[in-house]
Amino acid sequence: MRPSRRTLVLALAALLVTSAIPGAATAASCLSPEEQRAAIRSGAAARPGVVRKTVPGELLNLKLCERGGRLVYLATVMRPNGTIRTMVLDAASGAPVGN
Repeated sequence: MRPSRRTLVLALAALLVTSAIPGAATAASCLSPEEQRAAIRSGAAARPGVVRKTVPGELLNLKLCERGGRLVYLATVMRPNGTIRTMVLDAASGAPVGN
């Protein structure tokens, strides 16, 4: 099955926004898929479906990372007004962290 044009445009937008934010990737060390599964199993991180419910808009990208000694999700979100924003969320609760 081919992805829709909208899906491709949203994925490209998420990539561009994430790469355009100074320090977004360098300030955080993102976990490998195995490390992500272990963090979720241990309860240190909420499941992505739980986090998806906490973001105000359409979730375009979600990465589990370590930043400042704590686990956080970096979420790229398209808000209802069409703007795209990267949010930092507490990995355990999904609550926004001081961005």
